[in-house]
This record gives sequence, structure tokens and C-alpha cells, in this order.
Amino acid sequence: MKDTPQEIVIASLAFMAFWILTAVVLLAFGKRWQWTRAFREKMRSQWKPALVIAASFAAGMVIGGRGLLNPYPAAIFCQALIGLALARSIPGFEPLPVAHSIQHHEHPWRSAVLMLVIAVLVVIPALLIGNIGLSIGQQIFHEQNRTQEAMGTMPENKWTTFFLLWSGAGIAEETPFRLVSLSFFWRLTHRRKLAIWISALIFGLYHLTPLTGMYRTFWQFPVSQFAASTLIGLVWGTIFLKRGYETAVLGHTFSNWIPFMLFV
Repeated sequence: MKDTPQEIVIASLAFMAFWILTAVVLLAFGKRWQWTRAFREKMRSQWKPALVIAASFAAGMVIGGRGLLNPYPAAIFCQALIGLALARSIPGFEPLPVAHSIQHHEHPWRSAVLMLVIAVLVVIPALLIGNIGLSIGQQIFHEQNRTQEAMGTMPENKWTTFFLLWSGAGIAEETPFRLVSLSFFWRLTHRRKLAIWISALIFGLYHLTPLTGMYRTFWQFPVSQFAASTLIGLVWGTIFLKRGYETAVLGHTFSNWIPFMLFV
């Protein structure tokens, strides 16, 4: 990370520390407080799927050429613990329907194929909706779209890029912004559409913070980037609610990777 700007390093370390500390406090001290006791037990029961999510993230980073010595999987694990506990406390909602079908032998191949098909098909509407957001900034504020410049930091090998995007765009963004944030606001407000909008707005703002390494490029067209990311966030929020976390991660990955493969 020696060539990474200091503010990005600090923001990333603070972000990781926040999630790890939050999970540790809930697990270590949650039993003392009645209002956190049940949630703590639900978190503890989610360690296996959370570990799979973190391991998938780490594998994608390694294949993507970012190395094995990366502390971020620990933060992903903690996010997944919290997010799965939140999502599975919502009556009638299963955040990992594909994994559930495999575990219970309920047409696992059909679930997996359907996930893949939906993830590919949703790329077109996601890109169209994102372009609407970009057009808002371009037409009203006369901003120049620099998305290709942002994608220029990706590896040249397109398959390496897929796994890097799987980790960095798919898992690292869908876990905090859909699995955690959307589930939290859905549980808090009991209003699905409001939860989708709030999580999408947070997702849009995230792209203009040092938590994403490309934020300096995004600040060259901030209104366009915020509008596009927020509108695309609505798509991933809807997919998360309708088809679960796995399809949202895969669809998000494809929506970044396919344009890269075709145009960059």
C-alpha cells in the first residue's frame, strides 16, 4: 500500500477497525445487555456462512493479484456476521437462498443456474439506469464522464479483473451496503422501499469518500457519479430483496466486469 494515498489508507484502516471492533464488542459483551443478547446469539450462529463470504473475498483478491496478506477479510467476516444476523431476524426473508437450497437439497442446480441467469440479465438495466444518472450530471452540470479513467487502474488480464471486481465491487460493497445497511434499515423501519432508498443513498455517497481508491477520479464528476451510483444501488437493493445476497454480488460484479471487458 506504499503507493496508495494516505487518506485512503487511513480511511480503509478506520473502516476495518470499526467493523472488527463492533463485532468484538457485540460478541464479547452482548450477553450482558438484554437488548443485544438475542442478536449476539444470532451472530454466533452465522459464523460458517460469514467465513465462506470472507474466504471468497480473500480468494478473489489473491487471484486478482492483490496478495494474501490483506487484513480486509477480517472486516468482511465481521460485516457478514452482523449483516446475516440482521437479515435473518427479518421474518420470511432468506439472505442466502442459493446456499440454503444447496444445504437443504432443494433443487440446488436450478437455484445456481437461475442466480447466474438473473445476474447476467440484470446487467443491461443496471447499466441503462446508471447512464441516466451520468446523463443528469452531464446535461445539468456539464460534467465529463471519466468512468473509463477510473477503470484504467484495473489489471490488463480480463479474468484477473473479474476476480478482483468479485472481491472489490461485489463482496466488499454488497456486504456493507445491502447485507448490513439495507437489512438494518428494513428491520428498523419495517419498510422495504425506504430501506432500499436509504442504502442506495449511502452507497452513492460512499463513492465520493476515500473508502474507494478511485474517489479522486469520481470527484472530477461528483454529481454524475453520485446520481449513477445511487440509482444503481436501487437495482442491487431490489435484487438483494428479491433474489438474495449471492445474486446481488454476482450481478454487481458482472455489471462492472462486462463493460470493462467490452470497452476498456
